[in-house]
Amino acid sequence: MSRWVLMGGGVALFFVFVVIIPLSESRIVGEGEIRENRQLSTSALPNKDATETEIKKAVQPVKKVNDHGSKLPVFTLYFGVKDNFDRFIFANEGASDNEVTARFSVNATDMYEATTAMYAADVFTRYVEYKVALTNTDAEIDKVLTVSNESTITDVTYAGISLSDVEQKLATRDTLRLSYFSQEEYEYLFSADAAIDARALARLAIANDRDLSREQKRNEIFGQLNALDEQEKAAFQPTLDMEKINQIKQRYADSESRYQAIAAEFGHQVAERFSALWEAQALWQQRIDAYRKYQQHISASGMKEDARQDALSTYRHTHFSSTEQKRLRVLVDTNS
Repeated sequence: MSRWVLMGGGVALFFVFVVIIPLSESRIVGEGEIRENRQLSTSALPNKDATETEIKKAVQPVKKVNDHGSKLPVFTLYFGVKDNFDRFIFANEGASDNEVTARFSVNATDMYEATTAMYAADVFTRYVEYKVALTNTDAEIDKVLTVSNESTITDVTYAGISLSDVEQKLATRDTLRLSYFSQEEYEYLFSADAAIDARALARLAIANDRDLSREQKRNEIFGQLNALDEQEKAAFQPTLDMEKINQIKQRYADSESRYQAIAAEFGHQVAERFSALWEAQALWQQRIDAYRKYQQHISASGMKEDARQDALSTYRHTHFSSTEQKRLRVLVDTNS
């Protein structure tokens, strides 16, 4: 089940901006609609070839001395239990819901004190039912908005995504979670994701704020991203790196200064790549400017319309490839 919703920014500074809401699941349904033998999709998990040891890790408890006369440890809820549940589900991909929960119950019985093993199996069973419920509705929380590399941070249309719609769907999902789990269980299973969701929602609110300028939106959003802890910030590092590179480009006018500044921050390989990119962009812009100048010359020549169009067509075919001509028409002809 996909866990990321990305939201972010708009036009022509040559970097990718993504504001991410990690939504662990994407769909919501009533408890009565859960059916047996549905397949659980866990494509967000990395490695399908889980070993027996890895499967057993999925049910490892925080060890405590128990008062039940058993040598087995007591199962207790712990932060990260949801990720381990997901690993166990992924390791058993292809099995029916009942088969997955039965296998977990056997493992739990082998690993935990009997009473708490029953509780571990119960929580896991409810988690499976919850995951199935989410995958069988039309409430698409997990929308991904990837902004093109010609985009900036504030001009995104959000492809119809509204702040109120996202807030409502997140609230509905929380209601569903609490219908399967107690408040304490919710804290261990979902509180970390909920905190990340809240921060991403705040970034979406900033991007939608019409009272803020583009520069103010940029500063507030990047300020929040830079304040994240290292683990959460890692998902945004490409975006943050591209922002630094863009700032270097704006700060230095000459190519040598840009190269040295990027090399000092990211290494010579990155500096060479961006130097080549910016040089190619500059040459392309020169060719566009030359075409515009030729357009103006032809327009002022007094030639008849058919002759002008023939002259422009000849110039395009002489100086631009077929692919470049398509780009040229978008950039020049539509604005002429």
